[in-house]
Amino acid sequence: MRTHTEFMTFSKLASTAGSIPVVVVALVYNDLAIANSSMGRYMEERTSRTLGHVGRGGTLYFARLLCGHLYEGMPAIAGIRDDACLNSVVSRCRADAAQAFASLCDCLPGGSEHKSFKERVGWIRNRIAFHYGQSDLSWAMHDRSKRAEADRSTLTAGEDILSSRFEFGDDLMDSIVCRKLWCIPRSADLRTESDRIGEWCNMKTLEFLRFGSDFVPRFLRERRIVI
Repeated sequence: MRTHTEFMTFSKLASTAGSIPVVVVALVYNDLAIANSSMGRYMEERTSRTLGHVGRGGTLYFARLLCGHLYEGMPAIAGIRDDACLNSVVSRCRADAAQAFASLCDCLPGGSEHKSFKERVGWIRNRIAFHYGQSDLSWAMHDRSKRAEADRSTLTAGEDILSSRFEFGDDLMDSIVCRKLWCIPRSADLRTESDRIGEWCNMKTLEFLRFGSDFVPRFLRERRIVI
């Protein structure tokens, strides 16, 4: 894989109007790229005979992490949308990057996808991405305890800390996300519906990455911050 490195100066960046939303997009881009790559690794491990139990949990963790970073990046998207100078940079982006930006704007308040974004991404960030709310955990435990097919779970002791896993924690998180936050009904196929919603969330992540990959360097070059 080939890379190309350019140099920039913080003195010029700090004195350039509109730089903060651009920096936030860059930071979120970095975090989303790492989390997305890591989730892919754990998705592959789900089929492992020895670490399948860790693969499932890792996938769930990075999916929650992606939602958290994506949610935190949306105020920067709003800032770019509402700034005429920054919006002019968007207008000169590649067509796919500009389309990704427009799709992300639809997720902002007043947009056609705001309700879906709030329910599918916002609630994950606010409730369980970085939190372990007692009320949600208590709800999940009682919900599972009332159903014979969901009452039993597992914990696995491995040879080291990386191969050990409390899978019952993953089951609880899965219940909170799928049943309580995403409101997938019992009558629906759980995995089909959760995959559908998860794919929608992943699409928003990829849109942010597609937009940021063009917008950030374009802004830096046009403002002559890159030397």
